[in-house]
Amino acid sequence: MFGLENTLYDTDLQLSMARMNAVKAMIAEGLPLNHESLYMMLEQIVKEYGVHFPKHFDILVERIGVKYSPRIIAAGVLAYRETSHVYLKPYPDVQSTLLALRDKGVKLYLITSGPPVKQWQKILSLNLGHLFHEVFIEERSEIMGGLSKDFLKNVLDQLPVDKNSILAVSGLENEISVFKEFDIPSALVVRGASKYSAEKAKYLATYVIESLEKILKIV
Repeated sequence: MFGLENTLYDTDLQLSMARMNAVKAMIAEGLPLNHESLYMMLEQIVKEYGVHFPKHFDILVERIGVKYSPRIIAAGVLAYRETSHVYLKPYPDVQSTLLALRDKGVKLYLITSGPPVKQWQKILSLNLGHLFHEVFIEERSEIMGGLSKDFLKNVLDQLPVDKNSILAVSGLENEISVFKEFDIPSALVVRGASKYSAEKAKYLATYVIESLEKILKIV
């Protein structure tokens, strides 16, 4: 059972690059301040209003005291969308690992949370939807907000397998934590510079892996 964000693609990189390029585009259209300051302001606005609030850039313009400008806001939206699309790519080892698991007869499930249409847009853009036997999406307003216990329990009740035969794979601490509450074996994907200490990572998950292909040695 796989998570989506920071598991099959680099969500942190995608969001940070999209926001940075958005503020740079807005500066090019006349927004004052440097891009570092505007980026930090935008990050704060996202935290306050949520990831899927539709008017982050409107609030940004308002907060720095600039007259409302559809042109500046449009520049930000366009740059954000274009950059987001560029960085919505699966990690290099994802497709080959999923195909290898299918060849071994492993049932593949994808579980994630967020607005269902947007989550499916990501899955289809990554060209991975056809590799999973079933996809479960918990409708939530935030991405990377983790799964609720109730939703995971409902999913587990639907699966024709014992929970002890499931391996939950995720790059998100909050997802791994929910799996742990159900005593489901898990693998925390930690790529590159880790924000987890070795001790914390081992506490969070049954396995700690640096790439998805490491799963082939576990199952």
